[in-house]
Amino acid sequence: MSLLGCWAGYRLDGWRREARGGATWLVLSLLPDSHRGRRCSGCGKWVVAIHDHTLRRVRELPLFDEPVELEVQRQRLACPRCGPKLEHLDWLERHARVTQRLAQSVARMCATASIHATAKWHGLDWKTVKALDSKHLVRSLGPVDLSDVRVIAKDEFAIQKGIATPSWWSSHHASACFGSAEVAAAQTCVPSLSHSERTAANAVAMDMNSAFDLEVKAQCPNGEVVYDLFHVVAEYGREVIDRVRVDKANRLRQDKPARRVVKT
Repeated sequence: MSLLGCWAGYRLDGWRREARGGATWLVLSLLPDSHRGRRCSGCGKWVVAIHDHTLRRVRELPLFDEPVELEVQRQRLACPRCGPKLEHLDWLERHARVTQRLAQSVARMCATASIHATAKWHGLDWKTVKALDSKHLVRSLGPVDLSDVRVIAKDEFAIQKGIATPSWWSSHHASACFGSAEVAAAQTCVPSLSHSERTAANAVAMDMNSAFDLEVKAQCPNGEVVYDLFHVVAEYGREVIDRVRVDKANRLRQDKPARRVVKT
């Protein structure tokens, strides 16, 4: 049992293979060890009485290249302090559908690979992988300290053609992203900062988008809007240089060689 999994507090009752979705799954049946103590997942105290139990399917790391699913008999304890609560297990979080060991494997791979690749490798939905990675990052890095934010930056990034382009808000000082949303929802990002943090911001760098400009002025009253140089130069090229070139080319309709030079 220790070589198979070390599912503390449970014993292996049997196993079988199930054909599902074009693959063969190894299903391990686990039953609670009646001789062990049980801790409440709410208060952490030891509880003897059992309220009820139910079977739950939980994903585990593959075994011998076969996908593994655990059939676990989860117990709710009759805790005198918290009421009916799931028992605490070191290897399985409350209401989780993957073991801690699988979650750790996902987090390690996400450190060097994309969420899509990690999901494909482990045979998990990408939303599940994203949630596991996010939870791991929160535990590892802790909350972002935005108490000293003075300069904020906003930009967009494209995910895929035809999909709404999200935007992200970050702090230059803290080197951290603190908000993201679709472009049309600017007001959902800036307010993720507290009122004092928004008031303390003295500059907000962004592209030349009037919707965000107005929102920033409303949310960050002391912040100066600073347009980034790339978009300023690009706008100057479109609105000034291109306009001058077109006007000049129109005046040279009769002089085709000269007009060709101006247009190129």
